[in-house]
Amino acid sequence: MVEQRIIGTTEAAYLSCISPKRLRDLLCEGRVKNAWKENGFWHIPVYGAKGEEMPIIFPGTRGPKGNWCKEKRTKPTMIHVNQHKIKENAKNPEEELKPVISVKQTNHNYYGFQLEIKGPCRIVYSPHNPAKCGAHLWIDTFSRVQFIDVNFNPITACRAYKYI
Repeated sequence: MVEQRIIGTTEAAYLSCISPKRLRDLLCEGRVKNAWKENGFWHIPVYGAKGEEMPIIFPGTRGPKGNWCKEKRTKPTMIHVNQHKIKENAKNPEEELKPVISVKQTNHNYYGFQLEIKGPCRIVYSPHNPAKCGAHLWIDTFSRVQFIDVNFNPITACRAYKYI
């Protein structure tokens, strides 16, 4: 008998590329395959080959098409520090500082001041073949990345800087 792997809402939301709140809404609507709630916690089974396991979310009948991932990510999350913003911040007072850390996931850029990488990562230096954004040095990771504000309250990387 094959052991079914069960995950929680945070990991399932990360794998599906949606916020944990949206995933909990989908769970309440019964749109996640074979998920159940026990003692106040959601238990979500994942399906697929080892290393490519994903939760299965059923599409709704109304509204726009869902934007959750249906497959495991093939490109890593890219993190780099924007040197132009660092130079610009040197001239500005502390109240007007702009975020210098950029997190690039698929088609989105998120900006912040501090972040935490929750797993293994790789530092890449490529002087002759820069990234699309022009960076020569960056960090690649398939692990979860989480922004932290100056009061050390966790803010997920999927939250735009203007809402921080």
